[in-house]
Amino acid sequence: MPRLTKKSRRTKKSRKLLVRTPKKAVPEVVSSKPKEDLKLKRTRIRVIGVGDGGSAIVFELAPNLKRVDFLVANTDWRSRRKSSGTVKVFNFGEKFTRGLGTGMDPEIGRLSALAEKEKIVKFLKGSDLCFIVACLGGGTGSGAAPVFAKIAQQEGILTFGIFTLPFKFEGEKKIEIAREALEKMKINLNATLVLPNEKVFQALDKNASFNEGFSAINQALSRGLEGLIGLIFQPGLINIDFADLGTILDGRGKSAFLASCEFDKGLKVEEIKKKIFQSLFLSYNFRHARAVLFNIISDANLNLAEVSEISQLVFNAVHPEAKIIFGVSFNQKLSETIRVVLLAIGGRDKNLGSQRVKSPGGKPKKQKKRKEKPDKGDQDRSARAEEKVRRNALQIKEEVKAEEETLAAKERIWETPAILRRGFF
Repeated sequence: MPRLTKKSRRTKKSRKLLVRTPKKAVPEVVSSKPKEDLKLKRTRIRVIGVGDGGSAIVFELAPNLKRVDFLVANTDWRSRRKSSGTVKVFNFGEKFTRGLGTGMDPEIGRLSALAEKEKIVKFLKGSDLCFIVACLGGGTGSGAAPVFAKIAQQEGILTFGIFTLPFKFEGEKKIEIAREALEKMKINLNATLVLPNEKVFQALDKNASFNEGFSAINQALSRGLEGLIGLIFQPGLINIDFADLGTILDGRGKSAFLASCEFDKGLKVEEIKKKIFQSLFLSYNFRHARAVLFNIISDANLNLAEVSEISQLVFNAVHPEAKIIFGVSFNQKLSETIRVVLLAIGGRDKNLGSQRVKSPGGKPKKQKKRKEKPDKGDQDRSARAEEKVRRNALQIKEEVKAEEETLAAKERIWETPAILRRGFF
């Protein structure tokens, strides 16, 4: 009998162990997709503040919003001092501004952004939804924000613009710059939400500080964005996902309304209506809204009557043919209250036509007058007048000459003998 070596003994022993170990039944999973495709794709949302004003808003929004990437982009390099761990700072345009801003020149802001196009593309790459925030009227916000919007559109990213308009006391020139920038961007934005700074004076107490006024706008924005982002990431009983949001944002340059409100259960219908549709800082005509997304959030005791009541209010407020997507989510912390997040797209923004734009010289721009159709009598008179004008002296002379030639030809015919006139010869 051959002698077993140490190696063969180990092999034999291991074989015995393999035989003795019972095999566990493992269910076979059949999938036509590779393993990496089975993982759910994380929705990438980025919020970009452009210019001084946009950067200030984003710095205040960042602590309240989760699962979002933040960037502030500015030609004024002093914004670097305010940077935090949650917000990336992108300074650009040193070649044109030396880090000191644009001096209210949108063209410098535009050229500065174009010079850094590759870096902007790199940051935006892979985004699903991008919010571009800017205070229009200055050089960086009005000049660079349209460049960011165009790059995002070229990358196939859903783009939502959030902008403020200047105060009236800042002058007509600044208002004109803001409006021109907004018009340029609309073609590259899926939706635009416009907040006039002038609303601060109307919404808050006169004794409130100037800083409190701007903070109130930022807080309203923060609640709206937080509610909208929550719809995407938090599952609900009737779920709203990113595809639903994409359906609502389909299109270009449409005005938007975004708000999140909270009220006590059992509130009267008229009070609920005010809470949902009236905003301190937004003027919006819901009757023209063609796409609406809203979510109702409360605890598990939310009853059908409350859902029906809120849904009916939304349905009655918007265009009869509007596309409406709604959801219902539960949050046990909201035991006595109901929260409604509302996004409406396509309504007419009342703020854009409220201020009259003047030319740089200070005189109002001439508006094109609508041509009125003349009545039938006026048309007949104008036609006769045109005939008189067309018949000048030379034409009359030619007509007289033609008549004389015709008479002369007739006379020659009648002077010819009848037998020749009949064509015998």
